[in-house]
Amino acid sequence: MGPTSMNQLRYAIIGAGAGVFGMHRQALQSPDIQIVAVADVVPSAAEQRGQELDCAWYTDHQQLLSKVRPDVVVVMTPHPYHARIAIDSLQSGSHVLVEKPMAVQVKDADAMIEASEQAERIVGVVFQQRFRPEIIAARQLIQSGQLGRIQHVTMSAVWTRTARYYQSAGWRGTWKGEGGGVLMNQACHHLDLLCHLMGMPTRVFGWTRRLQHTIETEDTVEGALEWVDGALGSIHISTAEADQSEYLKLVGTRGQLELQGGQLNYRALETDLTQFIATHPKAMASPAMQDVPVEIDNQSRGSHSTVYQALNTAIRGGTPFSSAGAEGRMSLELANALIYSSYTHSYVDLPLNREHYSTLLTKLIDKQITL
Repeated sequence: MGPTSMNQLRYAIIGAGAGVFGMHRQALQSPDIQIVAVADVVPSAAEQRGQELDCAWYTDHQQLLSKVRPDVVVVMTPHPYHARIAIDSLQSGSHVLVEKPMAVQVKDADAMIEASEQAERIVGVVFQQRFRPEIIAARQLIQSGQLGRIQHVTMSAVWTRTARYYQSAGWRGTWKGEGGGVLMNQACHHLDLLCHLMGMPTRVFGWTRRLQHTIETEDTVEGALEWVDGALGSIHISTAEADQSEYLKLVGTRGQLELQGGQLNYRALETDLTQFIATHPKAMASPAMQDVPVEIDNQSRGSHSTVYQALNTAIRGGTPFSSAGAEGRMSLELANALIYSSYTHSYVDLPLNREHYSTLLTKLIDKQITL
């Protein structure tokens, strides 16, 4: 392990044997980062990763924290361990970057945020999709008012998975191992983008279903959403269908945008719809609409490297980290709310009642309730 530059941040990785490490590998090679230690409960995985990265390795994350005292801890463990490890790391003085989802239930995410505030350290979630250039451009269109008042949102995402996917690891598709199915795994990024662009909805109704896979949890979710300003929306996400991987459409009183296949299309109404409806002389008419080119900064990338760069900047007192704290919690709370709605057959007002959801999750883990 070589000396640490004064300009580098000292990073440690907990859960270093995880398959997701491969997605972080290039980002962790940044000259801004010095990997000083790794940990994994599987000794061979910890040792192998430590040798690969030429750093100290541990099987106990508490020992790593006390001996190494890193600037930043990256948590790559399975979902149920995120909260405990993140809180331990924050309390030891480290900033924390945790893989999605932030935790299994929103109550745990609350505790992580509280610990970060008490320690005056950042706890952020890896939501690299926020940094995609078309997402940045879409958010700028919305915030600048060019869509007018948002009226309706449609989101769909399909990540087809075979039986082999769920059979490849015993924790997949289980309440104890993941805390949910598609909502806690594949849907995380989509729910985060929806909340990032629109803010948290105020009311949801969800239907979770197991359409194809032999698993405990849902492989498909359908949701109806409502926002404080009256906007309505629908989402559909599945691992049990064959369709396009992502589609998002926002319709407003001054225009609409579509995100599909990495492309952003924006169409502007020539007249604000509210004014048009109130003043147009004809009983049946629609305002003219035209395609408007959108300037996109293709230098931005929705990559893990961009996430790490943004975190390092925030740690050094620059621009706040986009998915830190409550921002990183939004998709988890929405996922929990959709699950709770489906099992209680009722709409859910947000914020979600933490204790009610915790009780439901315990029953699902204990198999007192089944899908």
